[in-house]
Amino acid sequence: MSLYIMDPSTICKLFFGLGTAVDLGGTLIPSFRESIMNYGSRGINTRPTNADDSKSRLKRIFEYIAAIQVPHTWFTHYYIVSVASSIFWAHQIYTHGPAFEYLVSHSKHDPEGVTVNQIFMAWLFMALQGSRRLYESITLTKPSKSKMWVGLWLIGIAYYVFMGISVWIEGIEILNQSDVEVKLSKPSVKTLLAAPLFLLASGVQHECHKHLASLKKYTLPQQRFFRYVVCPHYTSECLIYVAIAIVAAPKGYLLNRTVLAGLGFVVSNLGVTADSTKKWYVEKFGAENLAERWRMVPYVY
Repeated sequence: MSLYIMDPSTICKLFFGLGTAVDLGGTLIPSFRESIMNYGSRGINTRPTNADDSKSRLKRIFEYIAAIQVPHTWFTHYYIVSVASSIFWAHQIYTHGPAFEYLVSHSKHDPEGVTVNQIFMAWLFMALQGSRRLYESITLTKPSKSKMWVGLWLIGIAYYVFMGISVWIEGIEILNQSDVEVKLSKPSVKTLLAAPLFLLASGVQHECHKHLASLKKYTLPQQRFFRYVVCPHYTSECLIYVAIAIVAAPKGYLLNRTVLAGLGFVVSNLGVTADSTKKWYVEKFGAENLAERWRMVPYVY
């Protein structure tokens, strides 16, 4: 009996779907959200203390789990993995290496669905995003004693591993052909939509990160992008993945379904974090200073 191995694109979607479910479901369990999902300045003291009869057993369990922490600055590892993944898969695809051939042997996609140019653009967008975020993490991140749960760090690493595959996996059949090459041609409608969106969102996110890095500790951001949105850098992050999903969309689709699943994970994760950030700002700076600021999306959330 041969061992059944699921299509790689489906595995990526399942990972993203599970992550989204945990993000959304975790918000319904206050002890899980407080102990596990909050990190950095929004985090609470999750080190286990002497047993407190007033605490529920579930809350104590989450506190013990959350006590296994790593430095918040380890976020930089996400972007190291992202850049390394882009380089690794570019080499594997170009040389038809063993990792690429293994995924080919278990993939089921229409070879006419996505063009080589689309795949290259999606890979380029992801490589640029990872490289810029790595640069920002190295140059803008300040020394900090903030911690985060080790599970969040591992999930973040896994996210970039799966996303490094997701940006090109729906075009794997055409990449497996021997005469594949990127050709200069008239930009498609998808490229004309995605490229400006990617560049604009990347520029805004960079400006947001520069502003946040320039602030004194525990200062309310006041730069133009923060005037009506608490976390415009999160909004930009989501738009960057929208651009990737557009540029990598197969024929007959507006968005690439595997990248779209990853976008769902990003939106749910950052949405929860944006909500925690606004609550922390309200507690620190007063509700009147946050009254006109949306969490991530003006007039929506």
